[in-house]
Amino acid sequence: MVDYFRAGYPEEVIILYKRLKLHQIGLDGKTITFVLKSCTELENLYLGKGMHVDSLKFGLSGDKFIGSSLIVLYSKLHRMDDSQGVFKEIIDKDVVAYTSMITGYSEIVDSVAWNAFDIAIDMLQGNLEVNRVTMISLLQIAGNLGALKEGKSLHCYSIRRALVVSDYILETCIVNLYTRCGAYQSAVATLQNSKGTAASWNAMLSGLTRAGQSFDAIHYLSVMLHEHKITPDSVTFANVISACVEVCYFGYAASIHTYLIRRYIPLDVVLATALVKVYSKCKKITISRHLFNQLIVKDAVSYNAMMYGYLHNGMANEATSLLNYMMAEGIVPDFATVLSLLAAFADQRDLVRGRWIHGFGIRHGFCSDGDVENHILYMYSVCGKPAAARVIFDLLEQKSLVSWTAMMKGCLPYGHGDEVVQLFHLMQKHGEKPDSMSLVTAVQAVSELGHLNGLKQIHCFVYRSLLEKDKITANSLISAYAKCGRLDLSVGLFFSLEYRNLDTWNAIISAYAMHGFYINMLEMFKQMEEENIQPDELTFSTVLTACSHAGLVKDGWRMFNSMTSVYSVLPQEEHYGCMVDLLGRAGHLEDGYKFIKLSTLKDKSTIFCVLISACRTHRNTQLALAISKELLEHGPQKPGIYALISEVYAQEGQWNEFTNTRARANLSGLKKHPGSSFIELMEQGMC
Repeated sequence: MVDYFRAGYPEEVIILYKRLKLHQIGLDGKTITFVLKSCTELENLYLGKGMHVDSLKFGLSGDKFIGSSLIVLYSKLHRMDDSQGVFKEIIDKDVVAYTSMITGYSEIVDSVAWNAFDIAIDMLQGNLEVNRVTMISLLQIAGNLGALKEGKSLHCYSIRRALVVSDYILETCIVNLYTRCGAYQSAVATLQNSKGTAASWNAMLSGLTRAGQSFDAIHYLSVMLHEHKITPDSVTFANVISACVEVCYFGYAASIHTYLIRRYIPLDVVLATALVKVYSKCKKITISRHLFNQLIVKDAVSYNAMMYGYLHNGMANEATSLLNYMMAEGIVPDFATVLSLLAAFADQRDLVRGRWIHGFGIRHGFCSDGDVENHILYMYSVCGKPAAARVIFDLLEQKSLVSWTAMMKGCLPYGHGDEVVQLFHLMQKHGEKPDSMSLVTAVQAVSELGHLNGLKQIHCFVYRSLLEKDKITANSLISAYAKCGRLDLSVGLFFSLEYRNLDTWNAIISAYAMHGFYINMLEMFKQMEEENIQPDELTFSTVLTACSHAGLVKDGWRMFNSMTSVYSVLPQEEHYGCMVDLLGRAGHLEDGYKFIKLSTLKDKSTIFCVLISACRTHRNTQLALAISKELLEHGPQKPGIYALISEVYAQEGQWNEFTNTRARANLSGLKKHPGSSFIELMEQGMC
């Protein structure tokens, strides 16, 4: 029996045990222990419970070896209540029994894992030493729970007992603990005070990347190389390349690739997949495909990365072709494949391919998964098919909070605010407690409808649910109160917040701008600077738009120039448009024209139209006609541009040019779709 088990034949162990049991020979504790280990290998709960019953029949329930084996079995199958029951029955608990129980808790990410620390205390009180294996499990539990205080105590204990000396695995666990708890300085200090290995540095680099501290991850690669003289491995480079992707630091990622080539370091699947992602992000899809083709062994992760690259670059046909090729090669798509395709088609509003992947999911059995169902629901919602989304939603056997939120978010862009409100009510009736995402969606719906009372009721619900400190919810409430005409409530909520992030400042700046308090808006911008909050593209769009409406030309120029010179924010089309509108409203039409010509934008047609509108307002027909001719010389334009240019010609009585412009629009197959609007007649309550 022992030989069968050690040779890797757990099924034969079970068969042999049944024969022994039939003849009632050799049924001792050692036999049952090895049979239980075989059940664990097979992850067979039914057989394991049968062995548990046999141990009780034979009077071996208190045997510490059998007990430890049962604990390992139940823990591996996430039956911690059963493990706890067996643990209590063991009469003479040793280090193995305690460690088995603690290791079981390390396999789950749940609040019940806090029990492991109590078990460790009992172990110490029983004069048993915590060994290396126990310590590794406890550190993993502390990391899973974010238990920094307990983690530091474990670190101190390991130092006192000299467990961490020259034990690189234990050191890596300690670094991983600190990074998962967000204590990056402690992780760095641990590495600085030890020789360290690539594995321990990898733990910190991956933790920094997961936490969004990508620049720090990039910095510590240099520290690792130059100060500590540690040779990175493929996982190290993959972590740093992933960090480069997060912050769009593509040049550094390319330099790492060059370093690998010069050092003749082969690309394994992990490293090549990371490079595929980074080149896809920076629009170099040909290099991504070349790296992908170089992989001798490809797995589902590498295929997913390549498909994501195609989708990110608008090459949906290539992505679906690669999916078919992947299956032809015998590699089974996983849930990540289907989820990434659904998310991409939803972002691109590609209903045809979204339906195709829906059918693919049905054919291959992916649609029974809750996450896939929610992505399908969201895809139909954002692709303009809320009715189809509602059918799928109604057919869901179990509606999770994510399902309710996806349905609500899907209704929002199409003016179905009332339906969002109804879903919000219905969700609570079904026993689902709203989280920050569902609350934000409901807040957006009532603000679009102008339901101030409903908004106040949601705000009360936020306080009752102890979510008032949640930044996402608070920021949405600040914006919503401003939209409902209550700037005073927006300001009051803003100043009541203990911590404010960039989105909070953007919300209050936008609120002041919306209500025409431009001086207050500029003061808030200055205060934001004083608190060392870095403005982003949205901040400048709001401020420049407000300066345009207020005629603050000098302030507008100062803000625009500071984008690149002070904050390293690259102006986009929207920012150029705001500046042209500002100059146009102020009558500085020639300055506006020069500004556009000097801009770095490839397509300047939209902001030229802004200037044409300003020329019409100020009756500068000569400049308007010159710009119109310049636009028409650049080939086919958007329907709105043709309409605007034809109006310029009509205003000047140049009817031949008017007719020609209309004819060009018709020949190009362009149509200007009429808009629509509605008025909300009745305000309804919310909570």
